[in-house]
Amino acid sequence: MKKYKLGLFHGRFEHIHKGHQKIIDQMLDECEQAVLLIGNCQAQRTAKNPFTILERINLVKKIYGNKKNLLIGFFPDLPEVPKTKKDYEKWGDWIISFCKYYVNDIPDVVYSGSEAKTEWLYAKYKIKLAKIQREELPISATKTKDLLKENNKDEWETIADKKIHSEYDRLRNIVLSVSRGE
Repeated sequence: MKKYKLGLFHGRFEHIHKGHQKIIDQMLDECEQAVLLIGNCQAQRTAKNPFTILERINLVKKIYGNKKNLLIGFFPDLPEVPKTKKDYEKWGDWIISFCKYYVNDIPDVVYSGSEAKTEWLYAKYKIKLAKIQREELPISATKTKDLLKENNKDEWETIADKKIHSEYDRLRNIVLSVSRGE
């Protein structure tokens, strides 16, 4: 018996790195069912979002395979970036609606990095928040993209799971083509 029935972790995963994996692994250890929602699915081939939703999902699947207790879904972002507590609550409702769509339930716990405003997103829900300190694994998607641009494969391999190391050249070419505006 696990600590929670249903856990949720959401983000853009541009691209998945060991910081994300630390959170996903904790969610898988603690939850009977884990939902990973990949946001901003409509964005692709921009500096901030170079990878398509299918590329992001495939990278996650290369690492986690078809784990029975991990459901991978996606959702589009709302047009307005949240700035106020009320905006964040709308986003929380939006994300919860996708969790309900995929598993017909709301999570018992939402996992995030320590910087996320999850207490604003889910203020009206009785959901436990599990925040993982970023200092434990100071990695960001921006860093993964920078290392790809700089062709720093050795350092990139320290923050990317070995199961996706074979994707280095392809991912690098995508990031480079986006940065050149191709």
